[in-house]
Amino acid sequence: MADGKLKAIFDTKNDLNDISPTFYGIPSFDLEREHYFYGRVDKEGDAIILDSNFLQGVESAEGANNLVVDFVLEAFKSLKANYRKVTRSGLLKTSVFYRNLKVHKSYPYGDLNTKYTNHITLMYKNFVDKYLSINRRADKIRNFKDFVKEFLRYSLRICHYYPVTKTGFITSVHCSPFVGGMTLEVAPEQHGILNSAVLAKYFDDDYFDFWVKHVAKFGFMVDKNAPWRLVFNVGSGYPPKNPENLTGGQLFMNKVGVSYENVFQYRYDKAYKTEVYNLQKEMLSLYKTFYQQYSTYEKEEFLPAPGGGLYRAKIKCTRHDREPPPLYLPAVYKAFMPGSGEATGWTPTEPDYEYWLKILLKLRLTETRQYHTPKDFGSRVETMIEKYRLFGHEETFRYINDLTKGFLVTKFNMKGKNWHGVSDAEYEHRLRDAREKAENPADRVQYSLTGCKNTTGS
Repeated sequence: MADGKLKAIFDTKNDLNDISPTFYGIPSFDLEREHYFYGRVDKEGDAIILDSNFLQGVESAEGANNLVVDFVLEAFKSLKANYRKVTRSGLLKTSVFYRNLKVHKSYPYGDLNTKYTNHITLMYKNFVDKYLSINRRADKIRNFKDFVKEFLRYSLRICHYYPVTKTGFITSVHCSPFVGGMTLEVAPEQHGILNSAVLAKYFDDDYFDFWVKHVAKFGFMVDKNAPWRLVFNVGSGYPPKNPENLTGGQLFMNKVGVSYENVFQYRYDKAYKTEVYNLQKEMLSLYKTFYQQYSTYEKEEFLPAPGGGLYRAKIKCTRHDREPPPLYLPAVYKAFMPGSGEATGWTPTEPDYEYWLKILLKLRLTETRQYHTPKDFGSRVETMIEKYRLFGHEETFRYINDLTKGFLVTKFNMKGKNWHGVSDAEYEHRLRDAREKAENPADRVQYSLTGCKNTTGS
């Protein structure tokens, strides 16, 4: 029965994909099949976090408070003004696209901090209600470090499907496509195969081709799975034919001082750089909640019978107070995470910090399903700790990320209208390298931007 339903879903999705029109010279966007990580990873394949300082309000429907990143706002305002002229002309009166463009969904529906916290909270509820209720596991927790140890045992069983790290969450099915601030929806339509008639209504509209081509002028792509969903194309208009006359997305990015070359540098942060901090912050928050709910634990003591016999031996249960949570995160983070606290109830010794690095490495290896024996893990830990002691935080975080991110750097050497490759210097270098190796193709390996190891479906 289940197999039949899955086949029906698969067939329906294929049918919808087949009837979706394509247009020569116009980049298409397919969230489900091709561009699942768009706005979540940069050109190096690293998970990214939008800098919320660059979020701005956009005209929304029904009093909603929608936000998009600043260059997307510029593009949408121009699109809206131009589209108003089209609708007033009467051209689209018989079309489903005849509407006053307002945003129904955008970044707030995928707010990273909110969604990630909700995700971890659900894991915590399962951890407390189910995992800790077995074999008196809760009574093993007497302080913060005991809590972390038990939560790690629990999460390592499921973290491939329910990641703990923020990097893992961003590159999982639990993260929203709105998280990058470049996606918005201009209609209140419902998603899913049960609403396939809605999709057909858009695809069969006489002005569907006009809609796709018109929004493309302003740097937007239409999601073929939801034609009312617009996604800003950071590669639109790049490379510019005339730097004095920018077109497409580059025109609006230029208005706020960014371009395709540097947009990920100036509007987004690499998630791995703050991963240890995020991990400790969440664990500390969870332990505070746990301590408020269960401030005591039960301890069993074996009381031998008088005279040493076992016949009248007893088990005595007594209740003890758990240690309260530390007041602050370790001060060692102050150097690169401002506001982490002036003092701490938990001494930030190097062994403590290195312990958390080990936790992060273990979680990321397990989240990305990288097989490793205890010996393998020990070897990687040694390398990681050596890098930390020699080169510091940045190099250590990069090592963990490169080992576990699940993406390879793009190695495209042919530019197209939807270019999402590498810098001009690297592009030229690869062209030269390709020409030099043309006589021996066996030495040349081409990598593509592949699916992430965290993903459990789409």
